[in-house]
Amino acid sequence: MEEKNVFRGEFLPYIIKWGRGTNLLGILLVFGPCIYLAMRGIWPEWGAFWGAFAIQFPMLITVYIREPISYFTMLGVPGTYMAFLSGNISNLRVPASSIATKSAGIEEGTDKGTITATIGCAVSTLVSTAFLTIGVIAGAAVLNALPPIVTSALNLLLPALFAALLANYIFMNPKLGIIWTPITFLIYWMYLKGMFNFAGPIMASSLPPLICAFGAMALGVVMAKKKA
Repeated sequence: MEEKNVFRGEFLPYIIKWGRGTNLLGILLVFGPCIYLAMRGIWPEWGAFWGAFAIQFPMLITVYIREPISYFTMLGVPGTYMAFLSGNISNLRVPASSIATKSAGIEEGTDKGTITATIGCAVSTLVSTAFLTIGVIAGAAVLNALPPIVTSALNLLLPALFAALLANYIFMNPKLGIIWTPITFLIYWMYLKGMFNFAGPIMASSLPPLICAFGAMALGVVMAKKKA
């Protein structure tokens, strides 16, 4: 009870205060170049601006809704703030947080799971930033020195990472994994066959991830209630 009071009464309010502030600062920094150009009197053609906005907004608004909800249980409140500020959420922050929690033998979504996820996300941010700095300086030279078979194999890293995470979650909840994994393949097959084209070219690519994410959550809640 004392740990819970410290976590919810002291730790989370501190994280929310600084996480909200740093993310708002990040938004301002993202718009920094635009503000600088505006101060210099350089403005875009508004017709081109609204045309680009109309293309990007419907696609990004689904990501804005889907990703925080999908990743929250693995990242927790602190990890969510860090991940959405530093980027590389699906390929670095989520795997690092999930693996840290599993390695400690703690259940995701709990208070202790939030702490381990925070540590995993923070360490991955520091390490990836260090490697990214080195990669920016020497990455091109290193990649050019690698044989083609190695560089082509690097394209398989992300699928292998997601396959490992999928196997881990199926092992945790076999019944949910056995039911929902074939459904996701079916939804992807429907997308390849153009069955979502009725929603328009932008929403057609956004609907499958939304259906998969929220469908899996709904099925998980139903199964948990039946078990309880």
